[in-house]
Amino acid sequence: MTRILIVEDQASDLGVASQSARAAGIGEVEARTNVQTAMSYLQKGLGGEIPLPDGIVLDLDLGYESGYELLRYWHSTPELKKIPLLVWTILGEEQREICNLFNIPTESDFPLDMSHGCLARLCAPEERTE
Repeated sequence: MTRILIVEDQASDLGVASQSARAAGIGEVEARTNVQTAMSYLQKGLGGEIPLPDGIVLDLDLGYESGYELLRYWHSTPELKKIPLLVWTILGEEQREICNLFNIPTESDFPLDMSHGCLARLCAPEERTE
């Protein structure tokens, strides 16, 4: 069963992302609304307490928090870096440059925001580079 972690603070956007994931055949959607709970979830996965997700969808603008902390954690943890990550946020030029620097796809790299194909490709094991 394919599982993804969605980190999004806006309930309406979280609903759209979750519906799109399920429509794309993602079997399990874990949703977290802030960086700390998302990092805790990933740490439990790294510790073997729960399975790690097959993909991560991250909003960089989490209201009073920044998704960059989670992005840095993902990038600096070799086991997590094997998990495909999609930045799903409104990007300014600076954010787009950071994503390009780390070769992180954004929703603008795909036709239609959070399209079913985008999520299916995010978690496709044959397209992962380890």
